[in-house]
Amino acid sequence: MALIQSAVSLLILGFLYRRMIKREIPTPISKSQAIVPVILGVVSLLLSLAFFIVDGLILGSMGYVGSDYPPLARSVIGSLAAAGLPEEAAKLLMIIITVVIFRSKIRNVYEYILIGAAVGLGFTLFEEFLYGSDSLLIAAGRLITVAAHMLIGIIMGRHLGIARYYKITGKGSASVQYILAVIVPVVIHTLYDSCIATNKLLEDNDETIQGIGAVLAVTACVGMFVLQFIILGRTKKNAGKYCEMLLLEQRDKHL
Repeated sequence: MALIQSAVSLLILGFLYRRMIKREIPTPISKSQAIVPVILGVVSLLLSLAFFIVDGLILGSMGYVGSDYPPLARSVIGSLAAAGLPEEAAKLLMIIITVVIFRSKIRNVYEYILIGAAVGLGFTLFEEFLYGSDSLLIAAGRLITVAAHMLIGIIMGRHLGIARYYKITGKGSASVQYILAVIVPVVIHTLYDSCIATNKLLEDNDETIQGIGAVLAVTACVGMFVLQFIILGRTKKNAGKYCEMLLLEQRDKHL
């Protein structure tokens, strides 16, 4: 099942990513620029596991005991420590490494968006391989939100690209964009996982609490499904605008 989920994810995300690349004006990025961040996205999952261990050690040193907190609080804290922080930090680092590698070739803000999408794609492929489920219900749930990491990468890349553009041109606050590049992905990821991926409410013996957990899980899944279309749609609509936010030419003017 893991191989099937990975294959289906590759077909869907590969199609979306290729369409995104073709939208760049006047010419698409090179093959190396398209492939390297995907590979680094795969690496980011391994790095996130190391970050997860560090988060656990930090919580332990702070005396955190899950049973001392109500179910919802445990779910949020657990999701933040297990996924929101470590996974987004790992992907952010891989995006930065990609930017450093291709610093002399990245022409516009749209290419930052492509980098974020590629890292999210690579992360998803490896995640589906590692965590593929034999449950058709779980597999179907993962499939309808398969672009989640990709869209979060798009958001992260967009804010980082705009921050770079503002820093070069002085047309806006780069600091605000850098903060948003970190905060928005972590918040989205944590809220989603706290409702569905590590939902402690479903494990409670109280039927009312279990019911609330089920509603939150369905709401999160539907919300992420819709958010995928919103982010991908807006990225398509504004691709031309992001391509016009030039970086190399602006940087050369200020040298």
